[in-house]
Amino acid sequence: MNGVVAGGVAFLVAGAFVPLLVRFAVGRNLLDVPNLRSSHEVPTPRLGGVAILLGTLAGVSLLRPEGLWPLLAAAALIWAVGLADDLSNLHFGVKAVLQATAAVGLLLFYPPTILSDAPGVLGVLVFVVGVFWIVALSNAFNFMDGIDGFTGGVALVNALFLALLVGPAGGFLPALIGATAGFLIWNINPASIFIGDSGAYFLGFSLAAVAFYAPALSGQEWTPLGFLACVVVFTPYLFDTAYTLVRRWRTGAGKSIFLAHREHIYQRITPTTGMHRRTSNLYYGASVVAGFAALLISRGDALAFVGVALALACCALLAALPKLIS
Repeated sequence: MNGVVAGGVAFLVAGAFVPLLVRFAVGRNLLDVPNLRSSHEVPTPRLGGVAILLGTLAGVSLLRPEGLWPLLAAAALIWAVGLADDLSNLHFGVKAVLQATAAVGLLLFYPPTILSDAPGVLGVLVFVVGVFWIVALSNAFNFMDGIDGFTGGVALVNALFLALLVGPAGGFLPALIGATAGFLIWNINPASIFIGDSGAYFLGFSLAAVAFYAPALSGQEWTPLGFLACVVVFTPYLFDTAYTLVRRWRTGAGKSIFLAHREHIYQRITPTTGMHRRTSNLYYGASVVAGFAALLISRGDALAFVGVALALACCALLAALPKLIS
């Protein structure tokens, strides 16, 4: 019941702050102006991440989750990096260094039990995997944020399934879910506000950290299978990001694969703003499929193979979408 109340409060706070943020951004010309790579046509505020953070903090103040404050604090630092980027366009290298620093600091000063238990080289490997995972998912959420209702809706589905996987160890997930939903009602096409880098980084970092730390926080043994199940929850965003980076690397003719572009799968099937809702709904559905695949994998029995097959089928379908949808 506490989770429901916290989620409800987070929903109301985030939803109530959005109109205030829109008015603030318009009055100070803090708008995302469309360019050749944009998927929107009207200058739009991109401070939605502020509403998500404030809503989450309001919900967390009721939950008071034990052991998760360092995760939330690190996520808030990444939120600040994203906000600075929203306001002044930081160089990608600067953002990457700050993200990696936050992830390294979190794992060093608040190590999960797997780091304490893993001997020598294995411990180093787990540490590297943890940092890479947190930074990679944070950037995947940012890279994929390009159309109305997209990242907020996918994150909402991801968080719901992650909460089912990790249970009480999810800590502040009810507050995060409520705040994201409160923002989303203003972000569905046609959006009156964008999530911005601050919101995308905050959601990606928070969900990645919970996925990596949850087994230790719940008193369970950290296992590769349990972590794999949490990773599979994010299959659509991870696959689209990785597939696009590889595709750009193979055809880029020397260009940086990290430069802004319109070559993601979701962008290739969204030629006009009128298609935003259709594409968002497709990825919501794919995220639900990935969530069920993760639940099957977490069982650790024969159905885990069904879950892996389901996740692979989801990837194959996403890769085929540009040919299936004109």
